[in-house]
Amino acid sequence: MEAIKKAIQLFVILNFFLLAAQEDDLPISVVAPTQMEGLTSGQISKIESRLQRMVSNYGISGEGYSSKFILYPKYEIYDHKVVEGLRNVHVVDAEVNLFVKEVKTRKVYSVYTQEITGDGYSKKEAIDQSISKIKTRGDKVENFLQQAKSKILDHYRTNCDRIHGEAATMIRQKRYNEAIALLYPVPKEVGGDCYKKIQNKLDEAYKGYLNKTCEKNLVRAKAEISKNNKESALEILGSIEAESNCHSPAQKLKAQLQTKTSNGVQAEGTISRDRTKTGGLAAQEPPKIRKRKKIRAIAKAEFTRTRHQGEMDKVINEG
Repeated sequence: MEAIKKAIQLFVILNFFLLAAQEDDLPISVVAPTQMEGLTSGQISKIESRLQRMVSNYGISGEGYSSKFILYPKYEIYDHKVVEGLRNVHVVDAEVNLFVKEVKTRKVYSVYTQEITGDGYSKKEAIDQSISKIKTRGDKVENFLQQAKSKILDHYRTNCDRIHGEAATMIRQKRYNEAIALLYPVPKEVGGDCYKKIQNKLDEAYKGYLNKTCEKNLVRAKAEISKNNKESALEILGSIEAESNCHSPAQKLKAQLQTKTSNGVQAEGTISRDRTKTGGLAAQEPPKIRKRKKIRAIAKAEFTRTRHQGEMDKVINEG
């Protein structure tokens, strides 16, 4: 038991430092096109992995939760030849162009170009090798990313009031998800009063999101109760956040429902719902970490929704 407690404590400590590092990172979403001429989906995925490694080397999160700025690749084969021998060898000469672009304005913030060559006993092997040669470190890579970072930080500092105002409008319109996705990517490096007021507005958006979600879940729980789906209702009520306005009535309804439930069913349901309260890893996390994770998940979900609407792909296909 003591070993398990120490393992949990270590997990929490590592999680804390990981989250702190992510907060310091500048968020630029690495986004690969869904299709590239001449490449398989696996090869596109390999390119994306190389770019993720590249940006993480230079203090950029690269995680796909920010729809504000994206880094995306263009891979083009401009020569393919076959060298005949005992076994024919395929050689491809390709060019990789990387772009950092703001999605909304389509403004390009930085460009990097690298010529690469690959060989193998098939064209696929040659392409695979060329992808493995995409540099993830070096002076040119660093200059490319530093230029992007510098311009992005200038953007946030220059447009701080506008971003704050847009988020305030979204919050008034109860578009909390969009407000969170707009505010969350603002990096700590912006600093000063700008970062403080952006964080305050982010807290306001998150609070609004919790209350809106809570109200919906309370309605859902009551609907399940009307159908006599008590276990489902208890699960929904148990997911309502303590910080939300309707947490208290939700707890009262939960208590009433548990009282009506038979002891056997109640005990079983309580174990499944309260597992995190009795020693699960999530329960050991400090509130700040859990809150930050939830905010990040909301922003990431909003990014995914935007991607599904085709906005990201339009930007990428424009070149």
